Amino acid sequence: MKKRADNQIVGVCRFSYPATRGFKVSADDPADTAEALYDPARMQRRFVYFEHVCLPSLAAQTDGDFTLVALVGDAMPMRWRRRLKSLRERHPFLQICAAEPLGPLQATRRAFRVGADEGVPYVTGFRLDDDDAVSVDFVERLRRTSDQMLATGWADAETPGVIAFQTGLFWALDEPGLPVYRHSETRPTGQASAMVTAFDFQHNIFRWNHAHLLAHARCWTDPVADMFVRTLHSGNDSDRTVPKAAERLAEREAWSVLRDRFGLAPKRLAGRLARLRDGGA
Repeated sequence: MKKRADNQIVGVCRFSYPATRGFKVSADDPADTAEALYDPARMQRRFVYFEHVCLPSLAAQTDGDFTLVALVGDAMPMRWRRRLKSLRERHPFLQICAAEPLGPLQATRRAFRVGADEGVPYVTGFRLDDDDAVSVDFVERLRRTSDQMLATGWADAETPGVIAFQTGLFWALDEPGLPVYRHSETRPTGQASAMVTAFDFQHNIFRWNHAHLLAHARCWTDPVADMFVRTLHSGNDSDRTVPKAAERLAEREAWSVLRDRFGLAPKRLAGRLARLRDGGA
């Protein structure tokens, strides 16, 4: 199926963004929020996740026609802004949107507009955290599905449509051996989910809690293939845990899937995390 020229794929990653609500570090005092977000040790760890989990999975996409917008605060210290900007040299799909502290929907609407061409009829906007990954064929599958939704009228200028891939891996980065588990969620997740909307539509994939999307929008769901990696560690903003029904993968299989399905280098990440624990950069 030939891809539609009127549908752009754009992702938004909130990279240490000081949202006015929605995160544990959100505070009434912007100075307190900034101090917590931009703590050097925290930022070093966030960059390790971003550079070794999120970005490699996107760089390995079979369909490279997409944009990822890193949404950052306009008060982010220059040393971190420079490091973020330097990543654009290796990852041309990466753009940066700096904004003052805003609510989740207002801030992400601005970011999606930065990533999309002005006036494009439709945007298929996905969300991705800086410490998570998507499968190498995520954009390809996302485009094929969103194009079909538009062609059949399941999504249009007035009616958004959600695409949710529900099976993925949970990677416990704080546990010995960095075990990996496979699980299929019963509801849309915060990873590998997207919303098809008109360019200037008032809502996007961040409008509702991902667990409640089924109550607010038409949803196309697919539990068949491994489509995301969700990392579990002490720095998670949400209280992430391994699902009770998850299947633990043997190490050889787990690391093979991480390499082949997600474009990741698990041994390299393990080494970087070990250096961080030992006090290195």
